[in-house]
Amino acid sequence: MLTILTTISHWQDVKNAIASVDRLDELVSIVTNADDVQPSSKWIIVDNNIISKPLDWHDTEPPYIIASENYTDNNLLAFVFYSLGNHQKVFEYTSEGSSLYNNLLTATNIQFGYEISEEEYEDASIMKHNQCIINHYGNYANRVTLEQLAQKYEDAVETSENDELKIFTAKQYINLLIDVQQFSKAEALIHSLENSAISEEAKNALNVQLATVMMQQLEMPFDNEKLITIQNLFQNGITFYEKHHLKVNAGLLLIDASEIANYQQDFVASKDYINKAIQYFKEENIHEFLGEAGLRKATLLYTWSKNGQPQYYKPAINAFQDTLKVFKRDTHPQKFADIHHKMALIYSEIPVSPDEKPMWTAFCASSFKEALAFYTKDEYPYEYAMVSHNYATALINFPEAKLHNNLEKSFGLFEEALQIRTAEQYPFERASTLINQLELYWLLHNETGHEMKRLEEMNAKLNEIKTLVNDADMLEKVAFHETKLQSLKTLL
Repeated sequence: MLTILTTISHWQDVKNAIASVDRLDELVSIVTNADDVQPSSKWIIVDNNIISKPLDWHDTEPPYIIASENYTDNNLLAFVFYSLGNHQKVFEYTSEGSSLYNNLLTATNIQFGYEISEEEYEDASIMKHNQCIINHYGNYANRVTLEQLAQKYEDAVETSENDELKIFTAKQYINLLIDVQQFSKAEALIHSLENSAISEEAKNALNVQLATVMMQQLEMPFDNEKLITIQNLFQNGITFYEKHHLKVNAGLLLIDASEIANYQQDFVASKDYINKAIQYFKEENIHEFLGEAGLRKATLLYTWSKNGQPQYYKPAINAFQDTLKVFKRDTHPQKFADIHHKMALIYSEIPVSPDEKPMWTAFCASSFKEALAFYTKDEYPYEYAMVSHNYATALINFPEAKLHNNLEKSFGLFEEALQIRTAEQYPFERASTLINQLELYWLLHNETGHEMKRLEEMNAKLNEIKTLVNDADMLEKVAFHETKLQSLKTLL
């Protein structure tokens, strides 16, 4: 629903303009009191014979500022159809070459990734903010460098005509700094703007960005005071969005709040946050966000199950399977593969009875194959090696019915992983694969007369591991195998 805020003197003109288009009044509300404007709605202002579009703090449109225009019925309808997302109708009510036409065309091109012409750029360059937006988000052939864009943003922020516009421009600049991982610079900019005379929407936007930046800078072991600060900022943002019926915005913050609660080891709160996010995305019918929230929930449940709470294994499986309703093989092939990889790990780890084991191992093998169907050796070598390593490790623990075949297959997969996990590129990963392969060596059938050769191979791998890592846990495993090998040598 779009709201038009106008004065009593303009009310009839606005009403007549809206009524001139069949059924448009079903999508547009006309009010004369600002208190009647719902913050969750898109809105337009008609006042003093001027049409203007307020700043969009909730990211429903590209952050391109459309200049105010003199009131005409056609200009109003162009604004209306742009705000409603009917971009085809927009240009039925504007004349090519007019300032409004050029502004709406540029904003539309940014939204859909269409190429922006030099003429459009020149028209936009009269406003420094818009110049930044085209270079940041637009498909513009003569886009400036990252350093030049940062300088343009700083200039636009510094010379803004008022604090509200300054914060709106700064918000986009902070997004850029977050994207390029300049978190300290982003945080310093936020703090420098905190005392500006701005709207509640602008203050909330800054606080949400501050929480995001602080979250990105967290390091283990986590500082509990920082976690509390971040969680409070997220909670304030969630409360703000819920108060104004902005469920999608609230849902996105709830996902991050769930992660922070997990860092605080408050699993109940973490689950409540993520479940609420899923509820909001379902209500708003936002499938992509619903899938992402479901994926986060599934990952959390899996993490908890690995950390001594096995009751979460089956809920994690159910949660991952739910995400496959959104992330399908033909629409999201990489996420589909990632989900199957995670499910395969769960299938291999979940504690089940001997009678159930064959069923779970069948699920496990099927999911690993789905992952390897996407992560091929040539296109995704790192991921291929990781999945191969994990599949090989899982096969070691498969039921004994086809033990010999499974162990031979496991050995081949470990060798595949080692071809990619070289000492030069991936020393730790290589050491991990070598350790797991040593576990396999103890299980492999060894033909009589070849015992010493096998022991030499194992000893060589142990010596290689010691050259690759200094990790205490890894070296403890090496020592265990060395002791075991020495005992066997003595027997032979």
